[in-house]
Amino acid sequence: MTKAADTGQHGALFKIQNAQHTLYLFGTIHVGADNFYPLDARVMQALEKAPAIALEIDPQKIPAMQAAVLQYGFYPDGKSYRTELPPPLRQQVETALTKYHIAPDAVTRFRPWMIASLLTIQEFDSKGYRSELAVDSYLANVARKRDKPVIELESAAAQLALFGALSEEQQNQLLEDTIKELNDPDDAAKVVALAECWRTGNLAGLQALLDDMASDKSFVGRFTKEVLLDQRNPLLTDRVSALLKQQDGIFAAMGILHLVGPTGVPALLKQRGYKVERIY
Repeated sequence: MTKAADTGQHGALFKIQNAQHTLYLFGTIHVGADNFYPLDARVMQALEKAPAIALEIDPQKIPAMQAAVLQYGFYPDGKSYRTELPPPLRQQVETALTKYHIAPDAVTRFRPWMIASLLTIQEFDSKGYRSELAVDSYLANVARKRDKPVIELESAAAQLALFGALSEEQQNQLLEDTIKELNDPDDAAKVVALAECWRTGNLAGLQALLDDMASDKSFVGRFTKEVLLDQRNPLLTDRVSALLKQQDGIFAAMGILHLVGPTGVPALLKQRGYKVERIY
């Protein structure tokens, strides 16, 4: 599949059909930039006609996210990264916090995976990709303005429980790998590569990034591919399939890496007998 020209064809849009209904499936990214918008006219047309919009989670359900973060992302009272991390890793964390101008006291009770996520977000931000411009948030805002229901394909608790299930040793490894990658210019460049692949609708480029993860010796690469993507894709496929059976014209969106390759949601839907067409 060739790289899309930059004609506003941001992300990727699929049309999924059974005998009665059509569902539009769009690939998002959880950060954004001004040049991500406007979205392709075909995306906006499908959005306008949709009776409801389905997202991984509803970003405007802030209390649910806060509760999940408290449950899975924070050390209990009396513990902090300062007391729990091995001294060498603690030093790496504090060096990274200084690099991104984050006050250590602001993240004292963050568990290792939360610190890793924060550092990754800061790296995106340093390259001009901001969380407040995330495509998911944009779609949720469109839904609210049009008085369309927002359906959650997952829940904040289910997503963060995947991180919470990691042992302390695994969380420390994830954090250490993340810091190492962000300090390596070639690895850090993958952040920009991911955003650029989304901006240009380059699924082949995204597949190359996934292939790198699959062969990655680091824990963070394997965890991303095997747990955050491959483990969730069948469940996301179940939800999309159920929505397609229930109603015509629903617009569903999820992170674009879920739409790529033989273990991606479009491929899994095709295996179940649905007609799957990539619109762009």
